Amino acid sequence: MTKYDINKVKNIALVGHGDSGKTSLTEALLYDSGMITRLGDIKQGNTTTDYDPREIKKGITINSSLAYFDWKGLMVNILDTPGYLDFITDTKLSLRVADSAIIVVCGVSGVEVQTEKVWDFADEYKLPRAIFVNKMDRERADFYRVKDTINKVFGSSAISIQLPIGKEENFQGVVDLIKMKAVVYKKSGEGKPMGKPMFEEKEIPQDMKEQAESYRKELVEAVAEFDDEILMK
Repeated sequence: MTKYDINKVKNIALVGHGDSGKTSLTEALLYDSGMITRLGDIKQGNTTTDYDPREIKKGITINSSLAYFDWKGLMVNILDTPGYLDFITDTKLSLRVADSAIIVVCGVSGVEVQTEKVWDFADEYKLPRAIFVNKMDRERADFYRVKDTINKVFGSSAISIQLPIGKEENFQGVVDLIKMKAVVYKKSGEGKPMGKPMFEEKEIPQDMKEQAESYRKELVEAVAEFDDEILMK
């Protein structure tokens, strides 16, 4: 097993309301990093982190589980945590050992009761965090409606670093507001099994360029508040 410098080990907790997709996101991270060769499915009961017989039967996470992967020389430990109220204490305990948190929010349901609860936990432990809007390919998914709710509940400091390209069954990928490139996902079967990337970078779609520029400006202004050099530029 590869030995890592302690400064190259990151502990990240995936937290959020029940059924927001934390376990499926964990599975995707493991797959994209090459730790597993096949994506598990909650309905089939074969995901990496929901291995307890009760979890498989109920289709929910009951206990926090640890998975890890190597990404560009970093060892990333992922804590897949419960999202339902009955098991939320386990989530809080997991955050005590995390360096940061990813708050997973469903693109359909948006901010829910346990979303606010885990946000408060992250506040309590003073953890840096990012919000991941999940399930953008689902019916009634709406990134901009969810973003408005996030800003109302958690404040205007929640700034987008990506924008979705399409939604529901027409969801195709994201616009990366840092690189100012479109990242378009390939259809199932065209990527990893053939040894090729599962996505490709393209130019931002013409009908999104103005919107992307506006959100990019918002992002730069937010960063400039904490960086004098960028502020001067």
